[in-house]
Formats: sequence, C-alpha cells, structure tokens
Amino acid sequence: MVEHPRMDTPRYVISLDQEKWRGYLQGYPDQSAQGDSFDEVEFKLGLLWRDLLGKKSPTLRKAA
Repeated sequence: MVEHPRMDTPRYVISLDQEKWRGYLQGYPDQSAQGDSFDEVEFKLGLLWRDLLGKKSPTLRKAA
C-alpha cells in the first residue's frame, strides 16, 4: 500500500540556530516562527497553516 501525502498536511523547515528554534512553511518563507523548543515552533507553524487554509490571513502568499 502506498501512502499519499494529505493536501492539508503542512510541510515545513525547522532548524536550531544559536539555541533558538526557527521554522517556516515550505513555499511561504516570509511566514516564520521561532521559539524555545521544536514543539513550540511546530505548534506555531501549525497555526500559520490553519490560518492559510482558512484564508484568515490575507498576508500569506505562496512564493513562486
């Protein structure tokens, strides 16, 4: 059985830089989050993704 990624599953990049976690949604590099832990950044990115899907934030634009 082959699993296909769900359309509502966000893809993101998270890294540790100078003891701070930072991340952004793939395709939306201007929308980033930072925090003290991986989980905190992942949660914040999930909120950004939810806003994007719900079109609640007009400032979220997909990069070319």
